[in-house]
Amino acid sequence: MSSRREFIRTATFGVAAAAALPSLLRADPAASDATTPAPAGGKPSGLIDLHSHWFSPASVEILSKRATGPKFKVNDKGEKFLSRSGPESPGGGNFPLGAQWFDLDARVRHLDEEGVVHQLVSWPTTLGVDAAITAAEARELWAAYNTDLGGAVRKYSSHLSGVAALATADPEWSARELARAHDELGLIGGVLPANVFATLEGAKQLAPIFATAQKYKSHIYLHTGGGSPSIPGQPDWKHTDTAGPRGSLDNIYNFAAATITLAYSGFLDAYPDVTVQIAQLGGSGGIALVEELARAAAPRSKEPTAAKFRQIYLDTGAGGRGPEAIALAVRVFGADRIVFGTDYAPQASVAPVIDNIGQSPLTAAQRRAVFSESPRQLLAAKGVKLV
Repeated sequence: MSSRREFIRTATFGVAAAAALPSLLRADPAASDATTPAPAGGKPSGLIDLHSHWFSPASVEILSKRATGPKFKVNDKGEKFLSRSGPESPGGGNFPLGAQWFDLDARVRHLDEEGVVHQLVSWPTTLGVDAAITAAEARELWAAYNTDLGGAVRKYSSHLSGVAALATADPEWSARELARAHDELGLIGGVLPANVFATLEGAKQLAPIFATAQKYKSHIYLHTGGGSPSIPGQPDWKHTDTAGPRGSLDNIYNFAAATITLAYSGFLDAYPDVTVQIAQLGGSGGIALVEELARAAAPRSKEPTAAKFRQIYLDTGAGGRGPEAIALAVRVFGADRIVFGTDYAPQASVAPVIDNIGQSPLTAAQRRAVFSESPRQLLAAKGVKLV
């Protein structure tokens, strides 16, 4: 444990947490004693997936007309890409897009096959579109996308719910769009890029959105990526070596920083009826940091750590899907704070995350909570009643 504390003190807690996961789990008798196999008789059922993405027809049309990235492109083989090259998107690169990004009928069939009864759909902020376009472009794109998403939710109401894409470059417009999402489109909240919440200063720029969210008791989803350059306090990483591993560490930091802002800064105090979902278990490496903070504060704190996370849910999508990371998150935060999420669309199948949760050293009750009970309760609080 001393090595983990040393890493935390030097702010490289992501690496420390990864190294500490097995020892932390072994140190917890409940975790080692309570391991249960996957449900007998095959695949689990009744699962509720709160992390998935979709490109709507209108968003494809708008982004196909752009002269530079971000732009939808189709090559000679008919393969689709989101091109992120060009002056508005300095990161560059072509992101391949399989059919699962677009085809909702195929999505629903896949969900049925894998025992997923409901899925929350959002725009993938990972791809950096919001940060790369002007406020005027964002208003056009997100309004069109949200209208399409509302139509999809109405058509597939038993299978899908949605959260609206919002423009970080124009929080006032986004507040009005969030109201439209609730009043006209049947959506339950909005999605925002996590990096905007790396500091309290950045989070405060989105106060108009959260004021509206409080009125509607919205669900706000924080997903990978950065927002408009006009939002202060966002991490600006520039690496000249080992870009892959350092990029993973950066991602852990970005999510963990957002988690700390929302749990410890008091930002959410003014919005007690808003729930916030953070992808990737809130930065898997940040779990050990939260545990360390809780231990350090225990002798003097009057508020338990769980109370700081009463509005916050962490999902198992993408970088938070490791079996041991999931078990540690349940141990630190409680199974009622962890929700099943697959990152479907970037991931062509929901099955790998289902398998990882099945392999995670959780009790049967904890597994049920993550797979269905906690997501169901969250959706019910937002007016989504599942059969």
